[in-house]
Amino acid sequence: WQQMKSIGKNLVMKYLKSLAMVIAADVFSLFIGLTLAGSSMPLVKGISAVCTVGILAVIMADFAVKTAREDIKNKRDVSERKKLASAFGMGFSASAPAFLSWIILYISVSCKEFNFYRWHKIINGYFLQIYNFINADANSSALSMNEVWMMFPFAFIPAAVLVIAYILAFKRTLFAEK
Repeated sequence: WQQMKSIGKNLVMKYLKSLAMVIAADVFSLFIGLTLAGSSMPLVKGISAVCTVGILAVIMADFAVKTAREDIKNKRDVSERKKLASAFGMGFSASAPAFLSWIILYISVSCKEFNFYRWHKIINGYFLQIYNFINADANSSALSMNEVWMMFPFAFIPAAVLVIAYILAFKRTLFAEK
């Protein structure tokens, strides 16, 4: 029973850490994105978009690799299959803010009762410039449903980076220790 309790506590901590990592990536990306947002030059916005998405990718991949290495060393944890399942749980945790934000954005554009687009951009600061390329306005009323649907795949990126990096590191394909 103690071992099961320890494993459960371990999983919750992994999920909370993955959420904390995505929030850290958001804050850092917002600093970079908002610093460069004043420029109207598409090249600067493009560079900013690459940098902020890169920040997200590096932070999530680093966390995934470190977690996979800990899991490899920690032999008391359960099977490889359950460890890989926990990677998907961490990915879900990392993408949860983006998914929830997108759902609220979808509702705000559908019902036109409240304005959420500016908050959606802040919650997903690593995609701020990409969203500005899609629609630079800050109001939900300026968005079409096609533009909202174009934003949907971006919610998968934190999870995809985390899960792929974790699996590659866990299988010792990526950053194998010598």
